[in-house]
Amino acid sequence: MAGAGRGAVQAATGDLPAAVKHLCALADRLREDGLAGHELLVLLDLVRLDEAAAPVGPTCTDGGRRTVAQRLAELSEQVDGVLPPLVARFGRAAVDGSPDALLAVADDFAGRELTVYAAEATALALHRTRHLRAGATGPIRERLADLLRRCDEISTPALRLLRPTLSDREWEIARLAADGVTSRAIAERLFLSTRTVENHLQRVYSKLGVAGRGELRAALRSMPGHDGADPG
Repeated sequence: MAGAGRGAVQAATGDLPAAVKHLCALADRLREDGLAGHELLVLLDLVRLDEAAAPVGPTCTDGGRRTVAQRLAELSEQVDGVLPPLVARFGRAAVDGSPDALLAVADDFAGRELTVYAAEATALALHRTRHLRAGATGPIRERLADLLRRCDEISTPALRLLRPTLSDREWEIARLAADGVTSRAIAERLFLSTRTVENHLQRVYSKLGVAGRGELRAALRSMPGHDGADPG
């Protein structure tokens, strides 16, 4: 669909608000035209962008509108196949914020060889876990790193959206620390104070949801679009 492609381009160039607005409007047009299968795929794109709670469709009698997740639940009963119920579960898990439910969805995507969707659901679970259970991210990071390796370190707009943002300096220090370079040696190499290096590392740990240096290498490998080498 050309319309969905336009939304993908907007998301890829970083204009997420425009992409979400366009995809919501496109989903509404497809619903009005009775193209339920195409509508489901557009709504899936919104879930992938972590917009499962976005309003779509007409205003209901209570004055509200359905969310993307609610509309997907309806479509799962109208569109044949194994994908619609799975997509509806993805939307519901994204709204509920349950890492376990998102990982179960990811496993089902992976079982159907939908590896990109599996990686995105896993990245969303990791994103939720960082906020809910600090220090519990290790196993999820390993699962995400494995999925990324299976699809050649792919980087989609959804994966980039969910990726923690590190500054160039934070990336530089994190990579060196992950390679076992001491804070003092990093400071000497980068002409910084040891305290500055440690402050940068503490910010990195907080952003990645890790407890310390021992988890850094795995955390960098699980960063969508990166392999722990150069940022970009």
